Amino acid sequence: MSRARPSAEIVAKILRQKGLSAGVQRGQVLALWPEIAGPALSELTEADRLEDGVLFVRVADSVVAHQLTYLREEFLKRYQEKLPGLVQELRFLVGAEKKSKPKSKPVALPKLSPEEEARLRKLTEHSPQDLQGVILRAGRAVLQKQKENPHPPCPICGAPSPEHPCKPCQKLLSEPAVQREAGRLTRFPFKTRLEGDPLEAARYLARQKLEAQLRELLPQVIQQPELMPILQDTARRYLQLCAGEKEVRGHRHLLPETLRSLLKEV
Repeated sequence: MSRARPSAEIVAKILRQKGLSAGVQRGQVLALWPEIAGPALSELTEADRLEDGVLFVRVADSVVAHQLTYLREEFLKRYQEKLPGLVQELRFLVGAEKKSKPKSKPVALPKLSPEEEARLRKLTEHSPQDLQGVILRAGRAVLQKQKENPHPPCPICGAPSPEHPCKPCQKLLSEPAVQREAGRLTRFPFKTRLEGDPLEAARYLARQKLEAQLRELLPQVIQQPELMPILQDTARRYLQLCAGEKEVRGHRHLLPETLRSLLKEV
């Protein structure tokens, strides 16, 4: 029991560092739908996608969609019990009846380069020895999935996208609640009031604001060295948002390059 939590945290850290934690959560929501709907209804329905807390479910016809609206609250309650906070609303899309997909040959995932393998092994070497194999395989799968898609992941939700941030996340960034949270996170990086993609969007905005402050402070500190404590404090909060950890001395490499040589301590 004592090792379950550390292993989960280690895997979550790998996913966060690769920008895929939000994508994994969406996958969990979709995969859980057959259990939420039950054997009979899962034959007539299919979880299609999750956007901004809204789960879209494809159904056989309008009659089925109408009947399922009466079960919406029960479905939401079940999701809340299994995956708290991830599904706030359900919408039903009328489409063709769900059919079993023909089995296809598994597609070989792209191989990792020796450098990528080395970085991945270094990332896992400080985890418990009996968990290193599991964590290594999870991290390898994440990297291979990234290489398979030509578009890099969105810095907020982790979904592959030709635009950064992706269009759904650009919409999130303009929401007043997200902007208020971003302002709060620039001052208190660990006092969060949102969760899921809205929280990640707020963190993204907060990092941008703090980075802009750092670039503005840099020439002032060069002229007025007594402002150095302000620069250090701003850099500390920036790194806490980037690393997700309170202790940031080991994360100076995440600072903008122009600041690294000047900031010996944070």
